[in-house]
Amino acid sequence: MSVLSRVENDEDIQIIKEYTLLPILLDMLTRDMEELKIYKDKIVFNHVLFYLKEVESDIYPQIQSLKNCMKKRDIQVLNTTTNAIGINVEYKVRGYIYYFTMLRSLVKAELMTTLMNMRRRM
Repeated sequence: MSVLSRVENDEDIQIIKEYTLLPILLDMLTRDMEELKIYKDKIVFNHVLFYLKEVESDIYPQIQSLKNCMKKRDIQVLNTTTNAIGINVEYKVRGYIYYFTMLRSLVKAELMTTLMNMRRRM
């Protein structure tokens, strides 16, 4: 393995970012589906719930695919912490440890983009 291949690249970072964001999206979907139950007597409720469950079921294979990709590329997420400012991620790429932080506003924007892309695929 050459020296250049041991250094993280943009694709590695994108994989880690998606792997970090998808579980957050799952948590948000679960929370929102629970909150929507107060509207269960409304005609749109079942339609919205159906859509949210489709999105939820689409996320699990994506996470598994990312895990497989990370294993092939020797990437590990070591620690993820969430605070009022955003998300801090510590990860290892081919033996080297790196860190990144995503502010809450960026997390929200990335999750909205992810949802829109998923909607297009459905």
